[in-house]
Amino acid sequence: MKPTPSIIFFTVSSGAGLGLLALLALGDLLTHALPLDALMQGIALALTLVTAGLASSVLHLAKPANAWRAFARFRTSWLSREAVFAVCLFPVAFGYGALAWTADNGALRALSALGVALLSWAVLFSTAMIYASLKPIRQWHSAWTPINYLLLGHWSGAVLLLGLARVHAAHERSFGWLAGVLGIAALIAKIGHWRAVTAGARNAPTLERAIGVQEGVHPPGMTVARARLFDVGHSHGTFLTDEFGFVLARRNAVRLRIAALSAGFVVPAVWIVSGAASALAAWLAAIVCLSGLLAERWLFFAEGQHTVRLYHGAPRT
Repeated sequence: MKPTPSIIFFTVSSGAGLGLLALLALGDLLTHALPLDALMQGIALALTLVTAGLASSVLHLAKPANAWRAFARFRTSWLSREAVFAVCLFPVAFGYGALAWTADNGALRALSALGVALLSWAVLFSTAMIYASLKPIRQWHSAWTPINYLLLGHWSGAVLLLGLARVHAAHERSFGWLAGVLGIAALIAKIGHWRAVTAGARNAPTLERAIGVQEGVHPPGMTVARARLFDVGHSHGTFLTDEFGFVLARRNAVRLRIAALSAGFVVPAVWIVSGAASALAAWLAAIVCLSGLLAERWLFFAEGQHTVRLYHGAPRT
């Protein structure tokens, strides 16, 4: 698939914001570990990231004025569910922030914190399922996609949360352990996804499978005759070839994976272990982490191969 910068930024930015928002709400609900100023800064940062991501996603539309149509198919469309849950999230998050600001520690604050966490997960899961539900794209249509979106969002959110905790000297040790566990889980899930994509290439769709001849035909006196494409039906590029015909060189895929692992996981892990508590170190660790996840997400889209490529010359997807 053709990697689109606006969607790549959207999924990484909103994922980090939603992960941070869920962790803030759960932390406040269970332990009240963060001081009020750190909690308010975290809520503001999380909502800014989510807003920036959602705004950038509109740029992907051919007619942004028709964005309202995304709300019209809640029962059948994960995109519609994502939009509806996102709209519901903001008033609940603002209400939760107002209750926290007024130092209301009653049941209403706890209920709103739980609502924020649940809606954050709903938006993040719906975003992942937009891609995981696409059966024609083998690399996306698996349980690994929502698992990775959820864990990577919470991992990047945990890095931001740990930065807030260190700057404000608030239970840094417990937040460090939380970030470490989420980072290890996200790394394992990402490597597992890559391995599954590679292993699935053996049974990837081919032209024979696409036209219903599983292993080629067997004419009398011959071994196996394979189906082949005589003509793609056009002499110039089309929308399908532009959007679905993107080819990623293997060497570039390897480089991007190294960049994603180094920036997205190794550098933040070094910062976590170092114990550096300055605001500059926290911001640098967060920025490098998000940059690595941008590379990971670019690779996620670039490696997706739609089955329609088989009818435009690709031997398999």
